[in-house]
Amino acid sequence: MAQLEDPPFIGDWHREKRLGSGGFGVVTQWRNQKTQQTVAIKKFHVLQQDRSEVTDKHCERWGNEVTLMTNTVRNDNIVKTVQVQPESFLKELAKYSGSKLPILCMEFCEGGDLRRVLNRVSSCGGLGELEVRDILRSLRNAISYLHSLKITHRDIKPENIVLKVDGDGRTVYKLTDLGYAKALDKQSLNASLVGTVEYIAPDLIYCDRYNCSVDYWSMGIIGFEIICGIRPFIPHQSIAQWMRHVQQKKSTHIAITEDNRDNYTYHNELFPENHISPTLGKNLEKWLMLALEWNPKQRGHVFQIGDKEVTEQQIKTVKFAEDKPVQVLKIFSLLDTILQKKILTIFCLYNARFVSVEIEDSTTLDQVRAAVETQSGIPKDAIEFVLPLEQKLDRITESTKPIDLYLPNFYDKPMLFVVKQGAIVQPDLKPEIPRSVSDVFQNIKLKLKPHMLRQFISNAHFFVTREQRLYVTILDGIKNYGLVLNEQIVNSKSEISRLNKITYGISGGLEYHKLALSHTKSKIAPKLAPQTFTLWEERASRMEATIRKLTEVADKVTKRYESVLKRSREAVGHALLKSGYDQQDYYGQKSLEGRYEIARAQLLEKNIHEKSHIEMLQAVYECLKKRDILLRDYGLRELQQQLVDIRREMQEISKATEKALEHAEKFKKELAKLTLEHNDNIWNLMQNLTTTTSPTAVRKEDSLSNGTVNGGGGLLPDIDSIMGKSTPPVTVNGDLSLNGGPQFHVGGSVRTLQNSLGEGSIVTNSMLCFGEGPDVESLINANQSLIMTTEDLISDGFEMLLK
Repeated sequence: MAQLEDPPFIGDWHREKRLGSGGFGVVTQWRNQKTQQTVAIKKFHVLQQDRSEVTDKHCERWGNEVTLMTNTVRNDNIVKTVQVQPESFLKELAKYSGSKLPILCMEFCEGGDLRRVLNRVSSCGGLGELEVRDILRSLRNAISYLHSLKITHRDIKPENIVLKVDGDGRTVYKLTDLGYAKALDKQSLNASLVGTVEYIAPDLIYCDRYNCSVDYWSMGIIGFEIICGIRPFIPHQSIAQWMRHVQQKKSTHIAITEDNRDNYTYHNELFPENHISPTLGKNLEKWLMLALEWNPKQRGHVFQIGDKEVTEQQIKTVKFAEDKPVQVLKIFSLLDTILQKKILTIFCLYNARFVSVEIEDSTTLDQVRAAVETQSGIPKDAIEFVLPLEQKLDRITESTKPIDLYLPNFYDKPMLFVVKQGAIVQPDLKPEIPRSVSDVFQNIKLKLKPHMLRQFISNAHFFVTREQRLYVTILDGIKNYGLVLNEQIVNSKSEISRLNKITYGISGGLEYHKLALSHTKSKIAPKLAPQTFTLWEERASRMEATIRKLTEVADKVTKRYESVLKRSREAVGHALLKSGYDQQDYYGQKSLEGRYEIARAQLLEKNIHEKSHIEMLQAVYECLKKRDILLRDYGLRELQQQLVDIRREMQEISKATEKALEHAEKFKKELAKLTLEHNDNIWNLMQNLTTTTSPTAVRKEDSLSNGTVNGGGGLLPDIDSIMGKSTPPVTVNGDLSLNGGPQFHVGGSVRTLQNSLGEGSIVTNSMLCFGEGPDVESLINANQSLIMTTEDLISDGFEMLLK
């Protein structure tokens, strides 16, 4: 029966587009116009140039896939089958098939396949770290699940990894196309050559039998490709040449390259042109050594004695007494361990370099500093950490735990910035040009072979793209540094205010103390020798000179602080840091992509010549010129110097403030002590005068009234007579007689001065006590601060004396 073209619609189901095709299957997208359900329908269809008939082998593979997908496989990272309504839709669709084989109805993965992702211009230097992690984790889950069912896939390649967006907007990677999958056991080992040649394991070519470790090899090839953007082992070579060189590699080799002069290089490391963190890269290199092991019996395994790993070289040279090394499958557990590690991504502004540190709950900030020093060359004591805006913490202290700075799934931007004390970006920052690009610069007229041209345009695009990212990250770091600095300055305002409050409080307290001295001198000095007050006045004068200096310091600190605050705000609002700077095309990215597409088209059409690389070389040259202009820009240098100066000046202000506050607290206590000593001396003088001076020696106007004070003629009134505990009061015309002493009744009525004088009497200023009158409220308000300060001083003095 001839293969017929599917109809445009069957009932509510409409055919939209072909999604892909393989050796014996075609996948088409169908959508239900009523329910909007979208599915991917795979039909058996042999696409062969010789138009040969369907073989039993084809039917077997197709039936194997349908059986596995429908009845056996259930995993989140493997495409699943779905049910559609009505059932008549599939029956009607089957009529257009050239065979009677069943139709496979699968979930629709709208993100396309991984090959489409790798073919993007932006992917020529590999994928981002988040994508790499997700893809490796998804592959690990799918493959280990199939192997747990004793099923080997045998055809793992980017075209068979599709992308689906879940309800949370997260991309999920799913393995599909189980047409080549086969159940393997000890008695059943397949020897047929299946799968895509570029991703199949060597043992599928040279070995009579193979096992599930062939999937480890495919997994490793894809892992390397998504990291570096290119397959690891001379992908441009034929199978025969490829096999010859790969067979010679050591277990530690994870890549092989060929230069323009047919020289081959074996690599133990990932290519440096990638977008993942260095720490993750180092860990994945160890995993790739397991996955890309030539020997299928050792692939994915390690030798262990107990829990300790031993190398193959140790096995050959060391004789083991009792326990012998055993092979342990590590391909999955090692990858799990790597992907579970928390890596702190850090950007060093000084040398514009990304560094990374593996952290745990017990990792300290000092350990992070040591790791940054090793990777960046910045001395540990000169490292300052700056938090990006995305961090939840508002500051870093020595008690901060690095684990609290880790941001899950945040790899495109740094989780932390590092600034070298006294500098931001070094002035002579040199670019890191890929070797393939620098080689072309040295010999511009050299015609590149196709594989070298492909490497050159890829690395040239990577270099320009990385410079764009580095410059934007530099501006991000400078802005965050300015914001953090501004916040620190704003937070220091409380200390400046505290200094001013204490300083002027002490000044007010000293004025009060001087007033008390003056009052004491005018009232008591006539009764004592003049030299009694000399010491008090000298001490007060010395205190006044000291506090005057403290006040001058506080004024200077405040003025400098206000200046620094203003300049820090100006720095944060600099023209280079205006909104949208991170979206600007500093290095001509749009032009770069056009040039890259032209060069790639020439490669695909095999139409390359001596000048095929010139356009991309020109893009790199323009990038280098623009880079020099941007990094040497006067505005950028001025901004950096301004921030450095602000930082240094604010440190000086903080030190001056701290020292001034220390002296202010000391002077505050000294003033309190001075005031208390003065009051104590006055009290002692009063008591001495009361006991030594005769009643006749006290002047009449110094007594409490015209009468004689009960209890003697001292300067202080008798408390007992005031409280009415001596002579009973005498009433004269309804009022208390002074002869009996005044007596106050708690809660009793109070007569005003006007009522006491009688109706029609005028209150003159001579009758008023000090502080009375129409401006009494203003006087009270004016002295309120002075009174409060004095109370604080006396309180501090009592506390000090009691200690």
